[in-house]
Amino acid sequence: MTHLVLIAAVDELSPGTIRVFPREDTGLGAPLALVRDLNGEFHAVEDSCPHVGASFGRGVVHPDAVIECPLHHGLWCLRSGDAVRYPARTPAKIRRVEVREGGVWVSAGG
Repeated sequence: MTHLVLIAAVDELSPGTIRVFPREDTGLGAPLALVRDLNGEFHAVEDSCPHVGASFGRGVVHPDAVIECPLHHGLWCLRSGDAVRYPARTPAKIRRVEVREGGVWVSAGG
């Protein structure tokens, strides 16, 4: 079973927002961007754009659970990590998320 870590309360993020957690704040081994998409669903992605390492925390949330890198405007799917628009080519590292008991829990193992 994958270990889950509580990182936020559900009401801390409104739809369309991103919150970055530094490595030391999560205990997950990497900085993490927690994203609440426009439909209110939560997603977790390691906070380093695979293209050149920019922070997704300064990105833009698009419909259909897609995030845009603030530097070169590549797009990634928050559900799968797949690159959606050039210059995105390499998948983003997605973490499993569970919402329960008013909290947002993220997988420690990817």
